[in-house]
Amino acid sequence: MAKKEEPKAEVPMKDQEKIEVFGAKMYVESAKALREVGARVALSVGAAIIIWVFGQLVFIPISKGMEPIFEGYPMDMIISFIIVVALAIIIFTVFLDIRKLTSGIAGVLAYEFGKASGEVRVESLRHYRIALDGIIYVIVISLAYLLFAPYLGEIHAAIPAVVLILIVVWAVFALWRSCRAIATEISRYTTKWAEELEKRTKKS
Repeated sequence: MAKKEEPKAEVPMKDQEKIEVFGAKMYVESAKALREVGARVALSVGAAIIIWVFGQLVFIPISKGMEPIFEGYPMDMIISFIIVVALAIIIFTVFLDIRKLTSGIAGVLAYEFGKASGEVRVESLRHYRIALDGIIYVIVISLAYLLFAPYLGEIHAAIPAVVLILIVVWAVFALWRSCRAIATEISRYTTKWAEELEKRTKKS
């Protein structure tokens, strides 16, 4: 009986060492990402909101009272186009920064769940990243659309509707991909739990 128990004691120790090394690396990377990117994201979002507010309350109302001076294009349309370009640049930088944040958060999740289950998998890190990317990007894109819609409507009434349709199609695919990644991880944990339960049943 003693010979059978010895290998069982060695495996958890090796797994625990892998978990600690993997977890330490993920925590360091996520903390670094939060320090470098967190403040930048907050500032970028704040700048986008300020530009939107000034555009809606100041620039657009003023421009609507002006006569067209650029080949018949209304001033409010030109101002809206300028604001849309500015917001697009800011939102693009936010997307790049959010990618780094989700990578760090995915690493923490992979560590925490790996520590709980006693198993470290790079594949789990990829699944958590896919899930977070899809959910967070859909939230950010939806909020960004709310900022863009009034200005897009000033340029042409049909643009907000077309953009919304494209966003919905993309969001459905992104959320389906996220749910699939989460389901894969849940399936792995439930399968492992079922196998352990089956082993206990056979022993008893």
